Amino acid sequence: MIDSGSMIKIDYTAKIIENDEEGDIKEFVFDTTIEEISKSENIFKPENIYQPMLIVLGKKWIPTGLERAIINANVNETIDVVIQPEDAYGPKDPAKIKLVARREFQKLNINPSVGDRITLGSQTGTILSVSAGRVRIDYNHILAGKEIHYSVKIYDIIKGDEQKISALIKRRIPGADLENMTIEIKEDKIIVNLPEQARFFEYIQFAKAEVAKDISEILTNYKYIEFSEIFPII
Repeated sequence: MIDSGSMIKIDYTAKIIENDEEGDIKEFVFDTTIEEISKSENIFKPENIYQPMLIVLGKKWIPTGLERAIINANVNETIDVVIQPEDAYGPKDPAKIKLVARREFQKLNINPSVGDRITLGSQTGTILSVSAGRVRIDYNHILAGKEIHYSVKIYDIIKGDEQKISALIKRRIPGADLENMTIEIKEDKIIVNLPEQARFFEYIQFAKAEVAKDISEILTNYKYIEFSEIFPII
């Protein structure tokens, strides 16, 4: 049985539920961890890594409604659940729909078009309409106000600190060859020896900092983590 705080891996496919122009309910796949489904639904992105996703229940890495559906489920179980907006990405907030002077786009040499995702300052939104003098932008989360249908396959619960640390590192360095990585635990210190290939990961220093943050929040009995790289001598 899976409970709050469990570290698990899941495969999932997420669909937006909407009414089409005739008023019929339709579902549209917008995200999946399964490469075959991404290709069949024409949402495949070659830069993505399609593999089961690591989650820790209770850490809000996934929508709260989906967390609740997974808690008390069983390993190897497949669940289907429809999440309401308030338990997914929140309801649509009209206050987050803003009018911006078109000259702000001209300053940035941007020609705004309806449907574009745009970042102004620290906010990212979707352009809803464009007139001669103003641009209407929706700064809500792109999935705000949407019902979402999740199909989820639950895999093994990850147990043991060394296995959990390994899983957290692989989550932050996706696609890297970590087969020869070693982890040593000495009281309140974690020592991680990364294979040489890991140093070529584009954001390796940022990834290390994020691993340390994850461990501080999930495995709270450790105070230090030390990273080093292993170089073969030929």
